[in-house]
Order: sequence, then structure tokens, then C-alpha cells
Amino acid sequence: MLVAKKELEYIYNEKEKQERTRVNDRRKKDSKVAYKLMLMAISITGLMLSLFVLYRYTLITKIRLDITNLEKQKVELEKEKDGLLAELESIKSSAKIEEDAFTKLGMVYPSEDQIVYMEVKEPVLTDETEMNEINLAARLKNIVNLVISLFKGV
Repeated sequence: MLVAKKELEYIYNEKEKQERTRVNDRRKKDSKVAYKLMLMAISITGLMLSLFVLYRYTLITKIRLDITNLEKQKVELEKEKDGLLAELESIKSSAKIEEDAFTKLGMVYPSEDQIVYMEVKEPVLTDETEMNEINLAARLKNIVNLVISLFKGV
């Protein structure tokens, strides 16, 4: 009996060891799977971050290209503006206007008998109030001319 008892204990221990090894193997497999899943999640996260950074760099490059194109357009428009201003100055010049009047319109300077001279008398101021009114009118005229000249520039 003693021998049989020992055999039973031996078998029992062997079964227990087998169960322990199965549990340990399962735990090892589970931990390996969890480790692999964690590595995959980290890899996918890194990939997504890299793709996001690349996407933002493409947007930055596109914006820089747009800025470069707009700067080129600005330079072209400034050249066109300078050309138009030069053309405007040539059209506005007194010499050009005089030449066009002679050639296109057939105008000539007036002869001596076509000129009429008029004599204008200065108003005689008798009262100081009249003088103040004239000074006030002159000041108002200067102010109105100043305001008009400001709007002509716009």
C-alpha cells in the first residue's frame, strides 16, 4: 500500500504540474498577445502622427506657393500701375495738350485784334464791416478750396 500511495501522490503532483504549466503557458501567451497589441497600437499611433505632420507640411508648402504667386502678381500689377501713371503724365502734360490742340483741333493763338483787355476797378471800402465781410468771404473761399483739393487727391 505504501507503494500505491506514493504512486497516487506522484500522479496527483504530475497533474497539478501539468495544470500549472498550462496556466503559465496561457498567461505567457496572453502577455505576449497583449505586448504585441501594445506594440501595434504604438506603431499605428506613430504612423498616424507622422501622416498628420506630413499633411500639415503639404498645407504649409501650398500656402507658400500661393504667397509666391501673389507676390508675382503684385510685382506685375505694380509695373502695370507705373506704366499707366507714366502714360497719364504724358497725357496730362501741357506740351502734349498744346500739341493736340494745334494738330487735332486746328487751334491757333489769338491775334492782337482778337484780344480784349478789360479794366477792373477795386471796390471802394467805406466801412470796416464791409472789410470784415470780405475777409470772412476770402477765408471761407480758402477753406472750401482746401477741402476740395483734399477730395481731388482721393
